[in-house]
Amino acid sequence: MHSTGVSLRQLILSLLLLLLSGCSVITVAYNNVDMAIRWIASDYFDFNTHQQAKFDKDLQRAHAWHRKEELPKYAFLCTETARRIETGLKPADLDWIGSAVESRREALMHYVATDLASMLGTMDSSQIGVMGAKFAKENAKFRKEHLDVAPDTLEKKRVKKTLERIEDWTGTLEPNQKERVTLMVKNFPQSAEHRYIHRTTRQRVLRELLETKPPKEKFEEDLRQWLVDWESGRTVEHDRVWAQGVKQLRQMILELDTMLTPKQRLHLTQKLHSYAKDFTILSKR
Repeated sequence: MHSTGVSLRQLILSLLLLLLSGCSVITVAYNNVDMAIRWIASDYFDFNTHQQAKFDKDLQRAHAWHRKEELPKYAFLCTETARRIETGLKPADLDWIGSAVESRREALMHYVATDLASMLGTMDSSQIGVMGAKFAKENAKFRKEHLDVAPDTLEKKRVKKTLERIEDWTGTLEPNQKERVTLMVKNFPQSAEHRYIHRTTRQRVLRELLETKPPKEKFEEDLRQWLVDWESGRTVEHDRVWAQGVKQLRQMILELDTMLTPKQRLHLTQKLHSYAKDFTILSKR
């Protein structure tokens, strides 16, 4: 759950990610998500006129599908999560939430794969070069923000960002809660170097796929696999560090849940219900 900057996955996932900016701006973000995706796409690919027209048409269809089919499921996810939080989270609840979120991600990846393969399959060498240059720029940014920084500075940033994210959901944390979260975050395994290697590996795989241009059906199948299986390309050590990080994150969530005051729990569940309401309204427009 670490930010990697603007990347190709954000181009594909913007329909989902822009929804997480806060209940007060969900409607504005969602209704303008196609514009945001076009802006990100133009930063990665130098579309010609035909490609741009096709991309816009496919995006409109995907947006309409997502509004009708997926937003009601987001609403249910928020409502059900709120219900589980109201009674206190258990490990099985985190399993359910994680599985539900992953299902929605995979549904989006599967839906866009065909159209995306059709568009990416027409890219020429110069356009692939534009994509490669963008990758290089983002990789340099990642190194600057996550690798070429003093460890204590990174630790302070991680703690600050984590506390801000939690308080966005729960309201202000009490001193003892902040102290406990801070200690747990400091003990999280650090994986920036692993994530850097993983992102460059996946970028290389995508570029090789675009350059080799296998037959249409094989190209779509390989791209779909690349989109869905984000864990592919990790080293054994990265898998170990990732699993340990997930384990500790779950422990932190469960422990923090036991520390929530009634006011904080209400703040959290009301926010989730507000999301559910907004998703339901948006799905009917």
